Amino acid sequence: MAAAAAGSDFTLTILYMLLIVGVFYFLWYRPQQAQRKKVRDMMSALAPGDRIMTAGGILGVLRSFDGDLVDVEIAEGVVVRVTKRAIIERMPDVSGGADE
Repeated sequence: MAAAAAGSDFTLTILYMLLIVGVFYFLWYRPQQAQRKKVRDMMSALAPGDRIMTAGGILGVLRSFDGDLVDVEIAEGVVVRVTKRAIIERMPDVSGGADE
């Protein structure tokens, strides 16, 4: 009888482990996959003239590509070169501001 109880405990332990792996997959891995796809799509859609934000919080206008490097104009006449991976967000165009 003890052998049957030990086998039942082992099966229950395996089921709990599978449940934990399943929860981990749906709560962590799948959202990460979706985020990576979103970033990849955003990167492939970038074009000169797009307003972007870098990981350091710098806002600017994308001017040109040079492989993995991009030129970003952060003020009139001020262009910095950053890696493409530093771009974390494509900002919406804001028109009709107060200074027009």
